[in-house]
Amino acid sequence: MAGSARASGRSIEHMNLRTLFECHYGSIWRLLRRLGVRQAHLDDAAQEVFWVAARRLADILPGREHSFLYGVALRVASTHARREAAMPVCDSEPFAQLVDPRPSPEEQLQNRQARGILDEVLGRLSMELRTVFVLHELEEIEVRQIAQIEGIPAGTVSSRLRRAREEFSAIAKRLRAALRAQGE
Repeated sequence: MAGSARASGRSIEHMNLRTLFECHYGSIWRLLRRLGVRQAHLDDAAQEVFWVAARRLADILPGREHSFLYGVALRVASTHARREAAMPVCDSEPFAQLVDPRPSPEEQLQNRQARGILDEVLGRLSMELRTVFVLHELEEIEVRQIAQIEGIPAGTVSSRLRRAREEFSAIAKRLRAALRAQGE
């Protein structure tokens, strides 16, 4: 008889724990997340709260279950925060050296294709427009310096630069249209 009473007492406690869990798990989990427990540790922290509740089930006053669980959750979150703070910060510097700074093969292919298109467009410009365009747009040399290099007036450089930009744009549009038509 005593064994069956003990067994039925356990099943009542188990049922209360299950009810406690089903009614409060969601709110405890959200509370822990809002208290700063990291996503990777949330399920473990919530389990910890209900593990304490299971051990102290007889101490939980009826109607005060929520308060009890919140108090335990606060302590569990505090413990997790202390563990996080005590963990050594990983120096990412050694890992930064492992990263290859060069472009990926896909980026290299795209760059090569873009250079090919640029070369094609530049190749269709007259030499006088191409020279001014390359020096100003690609080499970033000022108009006055280009005028000195070419031995022509700055106004002529500006005029050629304007024409070069217009022609570059028109040639690039035609080339893009042709590439789209080819399906590339």
